[in-house]
Amino acid sequence: MQTPKLSIITVNYRGWVPLERCLNSLRSLDPTDFLFEVIIVDNFSNDGKLDEFKARYTEFTFVESEGNYGFSNGNNLGAKHATGEYLLFLNSDTVVTMEPLLGMLNLAQQNTQYAIVSAQQKGLDGRDENPFDVFPSIWTINSIVKSVYGAISKKKLAARCKNNQIIFPDWVSGSLVLISRTVFDQLKGWDEDFWLYYEDVDLCKRAKDMGGIVALQCSPSIIHQHGGTTRRTLKLTAFYKAQVIISRHIYFRKHYSGIHNFILQSFLILNTLILDNLIPALFGLVFYPFGSPRKYLFVYFNLLEYYFNAIKKHSWLIDTMNVKLPEKK
Repeated sequence: MQTPKLSIITVNYRGWVPLERCLNSLRSLDPTDFLFEVIIVDNFSNDGKLDEFKARYTEFTFVESEGNYGFSNGNNLGAKHATGEYLLFLNSDTVVTMEPLLGMLNLAQQNTQYAIVSAQQKGLDGRDENPFDVFPSIWTINSIVKSVYGAISKKKLAARCKNNQIIFPDWVSGSLVLISRTVFDQLKGWDEDFWLYYEDVDLCKRAKDMGGIVALQCSPSIIHQHGGTTRRTLKLTAFYKAQVIISRHIYFRKHYSGIHNFILQSFLILNTLILDNLIPALFGLVFYPFGSPRKYLFVYFNLLEYYFNAIKKHSWLIDTMNVKLPEKK
């Protein structure tokens, strides 16, 4: 079998400590079994650290974005500079070894019907993260509905790694995605309507709609410090929690239509503003001076602002080229 070339692409935004661990792990790989290049896309960190990393990791390619236009945009920018037959999109807060990478690459080479390949991830505590799930739908829109539907229908809603070497979930996390250049081009890359979150669900949905299979190897796995680059302050944490809901609205808008879309969007608004977040937001308002409870209030305000703009613009989409992160305070 011909030795493939792998382009490893990671996107960074001011996550220098986890990025250092990630790059050190990539630097230690022995490229005996495959050739690889590493491309780091910096989403305009603009904090003076990029030049330091360029000087320390001269064997890697650094690409600087003109702005923080989101995860999908950063991945697509990295892919434009990649020369590999296969592309590996890798979070900057991961640590990898040769064994899982080689396993994934072999799976992709030996099974051309596998459009997207990933692997199990473990947290720093050694526990499995299970970075995969079923597609969002009316029957899986939240944990309660999902549990009831699973009990009534007696269907196995999600794949599990227990006693399996390879599983075939609906979608896998964007923190670790291996895809051939051919399939990536057929899918026209990551959808840049998503600023952060659900772009991975969307990519897998489009791959499966095209007739491809999403596969995940249960072992060997990689290490993932989940959220290591996004959880820094109360306002930032709240901002990213709101982005999860916003991106879910965008996903529903793209993959459902008519009454199905209306029901999903309406339920998500109800779930967001009343069932899940109203009481925590009131709790945050009452205990505002105590710090941590404010997070829930910030989440609520972020979502109210999104819904107001959605009504004003008659669109669930956001302007991903002009997303403003809250100031660090």
